[in-house]
Amino acid sequence: KEIYKQRAATAECTNAQARNRGLRRFLVRGSKKVKAVLLWFALAHNMACTWRLARA
Repeated sequence: KEIYKQRAATAECTNAQARNRGLRRFLVRGSKKVKAVLLWFALAHNMACTWRLARA
């Protein structure tokens, strides 16, 4: 349960942000294209986090 609490604070927050930003369904077909979409989202998410932390 302790591990799940830690996961809930990190992974689930990222998943919720992805859904809020419109990443509910993939508009592409194939595992390579889906992986590319996920990598683009991860890049954008990390850049937003970096920008937010730099402002603080």
